[in-house]
Amino acid sequence: METLIELRHILHAHPELSGNEKLTNRILNEWVRQTQPDLLMERIGGYGLAAIYKGAKPGKRILIRGDIDALPIPEPNDIPYRSQNPGVSHKCGHDGHATILCGLAQWLGEQRPDNGEVVLLFQPAEETGQGAKAILEDPLFEQIRPDVAYGLHNLPGVEKGKIMVKEGCFAAASFGLKLSFDGRTAHASQPETGHNPSELLALLIHHLEKKREQLQAVKPLTTFVITHALLGEETFGVAPGHAEIWLTLRSYDDRNLDVMATQIIELCRAKAKDYLFDFHFSEHEAFAATNSDTHCVHLIEQAAKNLELQLGHLDEPFRWSEDFGRFGSVCPIGFFGIGSGVNQPALHNPDFDFPDDILEIGMTVFWEILRLNNC
Repeated sequence: METLIELRHILHAHPELSGNEKLTNRILNEWVRQTQPDLLMERIGGYGLAAIYKGAKPGKRILIRGDIDALPIPEPNDIPYRSQNPGVSHKCGHDGHATILCGLAQWLGEQRPDNGEVVLLFQPAEETGQGAKAILEDPLFEQIRPDVAYGLHNLPGVEKGKIMVKEGCFAAASFGLKLSFDGRTAHASQPETGHNPSELLALLIHHLEKKREQLQAVKPLTTFVITHALLGEETFGVAPGHAEIWLTLRSYDDRNLDVMATQIIELCRAKAKDYLFDFHFSEHEAFAATNSDTHCVHLIEQAAKNLELQLGHLDEPFRWSEDFGRFGSVCPIGFFGIGSGVNQPALHNPDFDFPDDILEIGMTVFWEILRLNNC
């Protein structure tokens, strides 16, 4: 474990943002190559990495996924392996998730599965919701298309090492929606010669906030938040002709999310038409709901029991989103959380640091899941 902890610290010290995981990819490639997988895809879906370990007999292809990207958050922690990339750090624990897969690679290098294949997938760009989509659209994906897939995430606020599961939705679907309105600029001394969207912007913000309040009664959770609003440019000489509203939409149900988005878009389209503004919209950072298959959850539960680990069940899904959910479009998926400590700072908190003492727990749970799948 000492070597794996050292690897985790190296990854922590060299964090890279989504889509820019070049050094991370190289570090992981060097590690995984030493385990002599039967097939190593050094680049998939960008800076992703996939290692395939084949059994002697035919069987299911099981994919185990870990994420590798970091966040645009400065690291204040005074630790020996502090981030060396200013303004970027591993504040979601992806350095730990990737290290867990490296531990599995070490074990699989020593002991191949009896049946089928195991694919270890190191996924880039999880934080932006772009990595899974890029992997699924990569022609190389057909060589690793799984029969079933499993993933995990560490959970601050939960007893260290406790395994948390939930049948159905584990983490919410979400995406960003940018709403844009275009009129005509004018000289600030003659605003009447332009077409200023300020009144429309104020009206829509009011309507949207009222709608958000009404959605509090909708079950399962379906809501949104205005994250940014823009009017014109940073100048005193020009009356504005452009406005934007940015929203993050979120739901435990993919269909409810689509219905809410359609309603918001049609509201904005109608008001823009009434006020004679051009309107367009765009979607960003889309995450599907992470829906754990019932059979997969039962296997995770059995793995935790066999290992005599604490096991808990979520009362409701997490509001945050997880890019792993997109793999549910191609196969059944099983997702679980592993407690990283009751007093651990929250995910995306500047003081967060993945606890090294849960690395082996994550590895053993995945290993037991593989055994229960007859690998």
